Amino acid sequence: MRIWHSEIDAIHDEFDRIRQSRRSALADGRSTNTEASCTSLFWPSHAGKTTLLNWYTETRFPGLRSKDWPDRVDPELRVVVVTLDSGTNFRSFCKQLLKAFGCPRYLSNEHPWDMLERLHLYIAGKKTELIIFDEMNNLKIRKATDEDATHTHNALRGLAKKQGCPIVLIGTDEARDRIFSDSQIASIGTQIEFKPLALEDPLFTQYCATLGLKLVEHGLFTRRSNFAHGYCIPCLHQATEGIRGRVSRLVERAAIYARNEGADRVEIDHLERATDTYAIPNKFVEFNPFTIARTEKQPNLQKASAN
Repeated sequence: MRIWHSEIDAIHDEFDRIRQSRRSALADGRSTNTEASCTSLFWPSHAGKTTLLNWYTETRFPGLRSKDWPDRVDPELRVVVVTLDSGTNFRSFCKQLLKAFGCPRYLSNEHPWDMLERLHLYIAGKKTELIIFDEMNNLKIRKATDEDATHTHNALRGLAKKQGCPIVLIGTDEARDRIFSDSQIASIGTQIEFKPLALEDPLFTQYCATLGLKLVEHGLFTRRSNFAHGYCIPCLHQATEGIRGRVSRLVERAAIYARNEGADRVEIDHLERATDTYAIPNKFVEFNPFTIARTEKQPNLQKASAN
């Protein structure tokens, strides 16, 4: 499911802008590469980062991805997406990059710096316009003074400085300090900040209402789920902190409960159960606002929060 909002276009336009700057630099004909930029999205967990990325690749490269190299976005390798594995160190970082570029020798045991030299040949030869790193929080970086961390930082900088290829770094908030502990990366970086929606923001209500319609549109239910009535909106906001991606995840969990029961739409009680099994375990909220609102028969959430 995809629910459009203006921030989506703004971020996708930023990706297109830095790709255009790369094309302009390649056409310039200078003997040295123009230093590229680093754009980052360090957002809270379940904020919709990967969905935003998938949406970009779906719209810019609508064809099928390679079965052999699923991270490859298009045959020309104009945009390459690397989803980092858990516990990625410098060596595995290089291997994952080579794999994303379709290198048949990515599993070799050669020195990581030799891997990077081959990688730079791929970038130059394919005239890659953008490399996107998702799940940056999986990088095994404690601080910039760690030798392995220093090598990884140098490799990231080298993509932008040596090859002039723009990079996008996507991860959770905890990755921000790890990456920007390197002042040189921070100096070329542009951060796209994340702002949760306020309860009073009509965009939040609009998003929730549209989500109820999408469940019918995609054939999951026969009746519209009304997430904008009664105490539903304030409860959804409090359970998700106003983060759209979390709303979608919570509704997804509630929809599973509703489908298992054979219900024709998602009801409040399904959202209440989803809050218990999704929002509270993920520590988005300490209590269930749906339970309290149902018990009190009124959306007295301010009082509930104080308790």
